[in-house]
Amino acid sequence: MKFAILGAGGVGAYLGARLSRAGHPVALIARGAHAHAMQTNGVTVQTGTDSWQARPTWIGEDPAVVGVADVVIVAAKNYDLAAVLTQAAPLVGPRTQFLTLQNGIQAYAQVAAQYGAERTLAGLIYCELSIEAPGVIRSGIEPARLTYGPLAPLTASPLALALAQACNDAGIQTTVVADGRTAVWSKAIFVAAMSAVNTVSGAAMGPLLADPEAVELLTAALRETQLVAEADGITFAEDPVAQALTIARTMPATARSSMARDFAQGRPIEADALSGAIVAKGRELGVPTPINQALYALLRLRMQSREE
Repeated sequence: MKFAILGAGGVGAYLGARLSRAGHPVALIARGAHAHAMQTNGVTVQTGTDSWQARPTWIGEDPAVVGVADVVIVAAKNYDLAAVLTQAAPLVGPRTQFLTLQNGIQAYAQVAAQYGAERTLAGLIYCELSIEAPGVIRSGIEPARLTYGPLAPLTASPLALALAQACNDAGIQTTVVADGRTAVWSKAIFVAAMSAVNTVSGAAMGPLLADPEAVELLTAALRETQLVAEADGITFAEDPVAQALTIARTMPATARSSMARDFAQGRPIEADALSGAIVAKGRELGVPTPINQALYALLRLRMQSREE
């Protein structure tokens, strides 16, 4: 199975290294010092107990050189998504499937609009991956867990099922679900609220959960997003708000969202694709989202003040 990975930063390079190590041809589309280091030395993965290296088949900036792929894994950040999807056309053949892994609720819809719902697998990944140095990926949680599925009422293609087998064989714990949108929304409910409150407050998870009013704020933001999801036709088997709070309580007291870390390090943040997308979808569906709207406004103001 031939893979192309768009936006091979931490997540993309890690997945590419795993799949390449398992014997699959993998093309990493990346740029800058990270790409140059991977071209020279391959991808080094560091875990808590191990360090290993893989050399994907091809690494570079131009997808047109790669040719048609069976699976295109879209691992770019949301703010780069439109640009990388425009570049992806040369990768598409008769049976190509796109797998989206972005936080938030927009990526699978963007891919479906551009390349077709029948080619789109909506997915999410639970991991703790960071670029330790160019070409070096640190994984804090092993194994990484990947969940994806087609956009219901479509059903998973034979290629989508074969992808799960390939990922599991490569050491990526993978599950195929009937409706990828539900899985994406379940994570979005958690990530949008936690990221926004974490970034706006500057507090780590422990202090947030120890503050009753902060927990009340989190719960209200989570519940709003659940109502937007249900208005969008998503059905949850279990209460997603209770699940989100349970996940939060299992995290280390020092944990901070990737958005909070990106903000602290002067990088762009995905406020538009998380809180902003929920506010926009709520307006579209007639669902009020005052808590998420307030958090989104505060995130934008924090970004503006940083840039002045």
